[in-house]
Amino acid sequence: MPAYYETGHPKNVATFFKYNQFLTTLGTAYNPSSIAITLPSLTTSQTTGATKQTNVNTKTEGWKDATNLREKPFKDLPAFSTQIFGALKSFNPSQLTIDDFAYQVSKMHGYDNAKTNQNDKGKIAIDPSNPSTLPVTPSKSNSQQSFDQKLEHLEKMILILQTVPSYLPNEVNLQIASLQAYLITLKNLNVAAEQAKSDLKAARLDRNTFFYAPGTGFLDLVKQSKEYIKSVFGATSQQYKTALTFKFTRVIPKKKSK
Repeated sequence: MPAYYETGHPKNVATFFKYNQFLTTLGTAYNPSSIAITLPSLTTSQTTGATKQTNVNTKTEGWKDATNLREKPFKDLPAFSTQIFGALKSFNPSQLTIDDFAYQVSKMHGYDNAKTNQNDKGKIAIDPSNPSTLPVTPSKSNSQQSFDQKLEHLEKMILILQTVPSYLPNEVNLQIASLQAYLITLKNLNVAAEQAKSDLKAARLDRNTFFYAPGTGFLDLVKQSKEYIKSVFGATSQQYKTALTFKFTRVIPKKKSK
């Protein structure tokens, strides 16, 4: 998810509240015909803006929690897949099964040359369960390391295990039923994290539109309000000078460096 200068938004909300307090000191002299910049309308806008900012804060915490819950089990998958591979080999499956499983484990570890790096006998030279066979400068593929890709690798491993009748480990966590349940758990964690990410994006978009939309965003409404104050009290008046001291920032999302 792109990085944002999030501190600017709450500051705008706080400044908007102070600006409205300032407007109350102008009394009945502040009486614009434009309903959008009347004190009641601006007060309502400030309250709505604060609510939208709070919603962003809540969604941000939800996203952090969901991604943190997902992070560790997915980070442990490469090592766990190597553990499963060791269990499989202890049941003396066919070489073809070993090669197919080794390919999936290598992909889980991120090696994109796992299938093409073969020895003269056609067997996969990279054995994830044997560090001595790993390349000194391995070619890694980020595409194999996404959460969805890791789920796919694990699912294919389970399918391979199901073709081996002799695969009946005593260790509960390595049994096929346990692996299937674990796969479901990981899928649910991934779905929850992705949903939290979507919810946060939606909350930010809603907040940003309300704050910064040209003409209707509250930053532009404040500008219009300041212009009204200048028209009533004059450009050199203390009222207008005071209005100008309330500074707002049109916060722009920080772009990722390429």
